[in-house]
Amino acid sequence: MDWLQNITITCFAASYTVVFVLEVSRIFFDLSFRKFIRVGLAAAGLFAHAVYLFLHSQLEFDLTGIWLGSWYGWCLAAAWIVAAAYLWVSIRQPRSVIGLFLIPVALALIAAGTQFGSQNQFSAGAAKTIWNMVHGSALLLGTAVVALGFVFGVVYLVQASRLKRKLPQSKHFRLPSLEWLQRSSEYSLVVSTMLLALGLVSGIAINLINQGSGRPGAAGSIAWSDPVVWSSAILFLWLLAVSIFNFCYQPARQGRKVAYLVVTSFLFLVLELAIVWWVGHATSDPASGRPETRLIEIKPGAENLLREDSK
Repeated sequence: MDWLQNITITCFAASYTVVFVLEVSRIFFDLSFRKFIRVGLAAAGLFAHAVYLFLHSQLEFDLTGIWLGSWYGWCLAAAWIVAAAYLWVSIRQPRSVIGLFLIPVALALIAAGTQFGSQNQFSAGAAKTIWNMVHGSALLLGTAVVALGFVFGVVYLVQASRLKRKLPQSKHFRLPSLEWLQRSSEYSLVVSTMLLALGLVSGIAINLINQGSGRPGAAGSIAWSDPVVWSSAILFLWLLAVSIFNFCYQPARQGRKVAYLVVTSFLFLVLELAIVWWVGHATSDPASGRPETRLIEIKPGAENLLREDSK
């Protein structure tokens, strides 16, 4: 199994790129065997992607669960979820070209991960707890689901625009039905709201535990006024309000309204992630994951007191 160590990010990124090229080629001509090549390459890319995550992205397992130690691993894990969604949709909707929209999102996440670098950016000591595992996993899945909802919303708007302008139906450029896209967008709203709620609640629990430990500035504790806290709360409240509005107000579930809601939710998410990355998340030294070192000033004459105490 040593050959698994030789898998690089180029392996699965190249597989997804070829899949995208095949998706583009479907617009111009039809080849019956291309479906099997696309599915096979996507499955092979997912396998290589999963192996790379386990071996090279600070993805670790222990008794407390799963830990991803960097934005690098975070982005690659989110890209894996999007690529897996593409494989599922391509099997369920074999005649649609939704891969034109899903694969670029996965490639963009991979590119973003490589820009962050693979060094640890989260505190290992703070991360390896059950609460942190729940917190990180819920936010990762919630982020990926919001991204998928964004893709479904954009595709809905494209399909609605094509139908409104009464463009001729092309057998080479088929998109899922508006009903399927609307239903998928609604599911993404509900699921992402529940996941982000779990992530927010677990994050609050982590902060309460750390602040109640009696150690000021405990690793992983952040002030309630921190931009990470209130921006996360705003994002969750937005998704909750949108989900309730969509559920209770029937006209909101018709037409382009759901698509606009999921697209706006994605923009809120991008803003939230930008704040988390810029401010740093639950570490005093985001680059190293180590607590901040504080210098203590010793006033003149205090060294004599220290000598007496040491006797």
